[in-house]
Amino acid sequence: MTVLPALQLRGVEKRFGDTWVLRGVDLEVRAGERHALIGPNGAGKSTLFSLIAGERRASAGRIELNGADATRLSPVAISRRGLARSFQTTSVFPRLSVFDNLRCAVLAARRDGVRAWRRWFGSALVDARANDVLAAIGLQHAAHSPAGMLSYAEQRALDLGLALAGGAHTLLLDEPTAGMNRAEAARAIDLIRATTAGRTLLMVEHDMDAVFGLADRVSVLVQGRVIATGAPAEIRANDAVRDAYLGSGFGR
Repeated sequence: MTVLPALQLRGVEKRFGDTWVLRGVDLEVRAGERHALIGPNGAGKSTLFSLIAGERRASAGRIELNGADATRLSPVAISRRGLARSFQTTSVFPRLSVFDNLRCAVLAARRDGVRAWRRWFGSALVDARANDVLAAIGLQHAAHSPAGMLSYAEQRALDLGLALAGGAHTLLLDEPTAGMNRAEAARAIDLIRATTAGRTLLMVEHDMDAVFGLADRVSVLVQGRVIATGAPAEIRANDAVRDAYLGSGFGR
């Protein structure tokens, strides 16, 4: 039985005016794998995430989610097909409690519409799902604290929780350890490993310890093109990747 990729890009291109950001990107993310996308600043990684999540439109090419065309879908439609994204900067509601942030994320994933929020907010089902995620991300101690009072690393954990709360099967994480010290980054990667088990993960990250310690496969984006995809050991040993991004001394 053939298993469809969770996410597949075919010849995806993006330009802004006369400036080409992405040039014929082909990328396959297998169902259930942890896949890292790396590359120098300006390579087009965040733009690629925006296309996948429906926040921007590709200039050419096709994006498939579980085998279905998602190239022109809105962010809401893509979310309801089971894809969630976190951003480089925290996107929590700072004045709401941690618990209410999670409840909002659970409600946003429902198909009932905005008018049903009053009926569902505070329901046992919504609260149970929010509590499950709260426990998974280790923030029970701060459940009723304003999200804006959390430490930076805790806010990043809550960001992950918001992506998980809707039950997404495919997660896009954009630099989840950015701004953290080494100990915080290590804890964040452990949290991602534990909470994304069984889900598909595509992650943009500059911390190579995080990338090579977590990813099943790695793709390298340079000047808008994927120049290599493979297991971490293959990417470490790839001369073209070292020359373009990792540096000649990496892994030696």
